[in-house]
Parts: sequence; C-alpha cells; structure tokens
Amino acid sequence: MIHFVTTKLHGYTVTNLIDRQGAELCKHWNYENLFAQTDLPQGTWIFTDHERLFPTTLQGAAFIAKQLQLRGDRVLNNPALVRSRYEVLRRLQEAGINRFSVYRADSNPQPRRFPVFIRNEHNHLSDGIFLIQDQEELDEELELMESKGIPLIGKLVIEYCGEEFLPETWRRFSSYCIGGKIISHHTGFDDQWIVKDGFDAEKLENHPDREELLSMERNFVMQNQYDEILREVFSIARIDYGRADFSIYDGQIQVFEINTNPMHGREEEVLAQSHPGRRDTLIRSEDILQQAIKGLHGNSLDTPGQSTGN
Repeated sequence: MIHFVTTKLHGYTVTNLIDRQGAELCKHWNYENLFAQTDLPQGTWIFTDHERLFPTTLQGAAFIAKQLQLRGDRVLNNPALVRSRYEVLRRLQEAGINRFSVYRADSNPQPRRFPVFIRNEHNHLSDGIFLIQDQEELDEELELMESKGIPLIGKLVIEYCGEEFLPETWRRFSSYCIGGKIISHHTGFDDQWIVKDGFDAEKLENHPDREELLSMERNFVMQNQYDEILREVFSIARIDYGRADFSIYDGQIQVFEINTNPMHGREEEVLAQSHPGRRDTLIRSEDILQQAIKGLHGNSLDTPGQSTGN
C-alpha cells in the first residue's frame, strides 16, 4: 500500500491519482487523522506539503516517519530531511545549477542583480507577482508591505533569471521525481514571464511557431531530457517525490521550485483541454508517471532524496 500524507485542505491533489491507481493500492491521509492513529498500516509513506506545516506539525510528522522507518516501512520525503524552498534555492545557486539567488525579505535584502520579485515561501501562489527593477524600488515595496500590515517573515526576494524562448514566448518544464526516478512530464508556454497553465488549445493552434513548441515538448518527454542534472537537484533538496518546475536560461536549467504535493488532474479532462498535437505526448508521459508510482509499492529507493533512513 502507498500512503499519501497531505495537509487537510490540499488532499484534492491526489484524488484523481488514487482513483486511477485504485483504493487497494493507494490511500490518502491528512496530518490530523495521521496523528490520531495508534496503529498505522505498513507500506510506502509519502509525506508532502512540508512548506505548509507549522513547526510542531512538522516535528510530529518527523517523529512518525522515524517510527515507520524503524519498523521497516519505506518513507519518501522524510520530514526531518526535506529542505525548505529558501534552502533549496540557495543551495542550487551555491552548486552552480541556478544562476540566481534568493534572500529572506525580513533580512534587509541587498540582491546582487535586478530585477527581482517577492513571493511567499509557504505556498505556490503566483498571482500579483511583479518585477522590481532596483534596490530603491525594493526597499519601498518592503516598507509598503509592512505599512499595510503584511509581515515580511515568510516572504522571499528572488532574482529574476529568465528569457524569451521565442518572441513574446516564455517556457516552463515540469519533471517528476518518483522514488528517485526522473520523469519528464510536460512543458508550458505563455506570453508572460510567469508561465502558469501555458497556452490553451486555441492559443497554441494560432501560435506562429506551433510546430516548434509541440516538437520541443515531444522531445522533452520522449528523451527524458535533463535527467542527470535533475537527479542532483532532487538530491540537494532531499526530496524523493515531487515535481520540479524549471526553465532554461543561456542553455542551463534554472529551477524555480519543487512541489512535494503536485496536482494530478483527471487525464480525460486534461486531454480534452489540450491541443490535439500534444495529446499523444501527454498520454505517454502520464503513463510513465503512473507506472513509476505503482512501482513504489515494494520497490527500493533510487537515490535522490535518500529518505529511507535505513
């Protein structure tokens, strides 16, 4: 049995995944009902949503994870080991993987390069993010936030490091780590620097470089591109299960974040909303992903986060 542990409000992310894998193979827990148990079933345990947990909850999860390991269960994303978003970005920059750096907003940040943007450390929201062009503007924005009663604790100042792939077109790649196995899953394209859901079917159909965009995604998935460097990325983050979102800048991957509780959409709905030229690629990548998740049942970890603890 594979056990997914999420926060109470974010269990919807694995609903479709469990439906597809089957209730006999996968089960969802939230931290509240996990803590209420006196006896837990054996299996593979996947802890998620670390950035959303209060310190006391994180400590409790780490204690349970340790007990599970001691009795021989497999634990992915060990709460005692997974690094915070700040630490992941900082260490990726130190390792020479990312070219941009990150600063805590409450530490009088003095970025080395501009523009920068401000985002939360403890969620994955991107609404309202904008580029700040220099130190004076950054200082003014931080002062304004405090004047509005917005704490700077939990806010990150991140150096912008992106480029247009094609005129007025930015790209984002998404790859999973499933028990140490790297899986290139999909790409996103947008006409703004924050790439969210990417082009809808109509927008992609009318894009002048449509075939190039489709070919890029197809090659990304079929060749499982960036596998080796992403194994290092997940190892640095100490994450065994999750999705890395990244772009390419001057030929080098730039990792924005790793989501330990990525959304798994219903395949029929995803395909219905996607451009017809993407569908075979998306079916292929999702099949590989689902097989890798199924393989977590009883198989050994394949390096990256090293969270088994045995």
